[in-house]
Amino acid sequence: MKSFKLPAFYVLLMIIAGLLMGVEALMPLALGFSLFIPAFSYLATKEIGLVRTFLLSVISVGSIVFFGNWKAIFDISAFSLIGILTKLLKGKFKLENLIIVLSLISFGVTVLEDILIGLPEEVKQISWFSQVRWGIYFLSSIVISTISVGIISLIAKEDFGFKKLQFGFWVILLFLLSGFLTILKWFPEFRPIGINIFLGVLGFFVVQGFAIFSYYVERFSFWVKFITFFVIVFFPAIALIASIVAGIFDYWFDFRKLKGGEENGSNST
Repeated sequence: MKSFKLPAFYVLLMIIAGLLMGVEALMPLALGFSLFIPAFSYLATKEIGLVRTFLLSVISVGSIVFFGNWKAIFDISAFSLIGILTKLLKGKFKLENLIIVLSLISFGVTVLEDILIGLPEEVKQISWFSQVRWGIYFLSSIVISTISVGIISLIAKEDFGFKKLQFGFWVILLFLLSGFLTILKWFPEFRPIGINIFLGVLGFFVVQGFAIFSYYVERFSFWVKFITFFVIVFFPAIALIASIVAGIFDYWFDFRKLKGGEENGSNST
């Protein structure tokens, strides 16, 4: 019975999330449901295998198209792929590299959706968005991929080593390069490229900042945890800025003492 319940719930979750995406007012709810799709595609792959999980995913996507919301298949497919690939690549890649792979997959699906469907009419009216959307796409992809892995870790009760997450110093170099391209006056054609790279790189700092806060929050009292949760929910901009700052300065201050070796916390997963 257990082997039947999980696949059935997985299919139902994908269909519900896909149909909710067809209603603009329910998009936040649809995203909330969608964030759980990777966890259940991960569990399904683990329990019934890759081939059956893939077939269930195709059936779910086909059902969404049948009920008239074919535009949602890109987002739903991306969430499903995140879970499946996480199961296939866990243990083969370090967490940092796994998140990069998942982010690139999600980013690729988003770009494909942009090319085939285009931007919504209300978004097209925002002139600046079309120029920076590639950076925003990657930033959102890496954040969503990281959150998905976190939910997988909680539901599957498996440790992915998120609290020790730290990307290589190349992120800082890319950050500086993008900033230089952004302010370069002699070649203005490079400015949009610099801005997009800059926004994309911020995604690395955001998730690394989240990892730093996760590392410390579990050591604090209930009220400190409650206040932290309150700030994240009601003041997300402050939480976002704090995460970016923490992620940047972590390379110099080593907040979690990751360079101290296994005893103080290594960078392994």
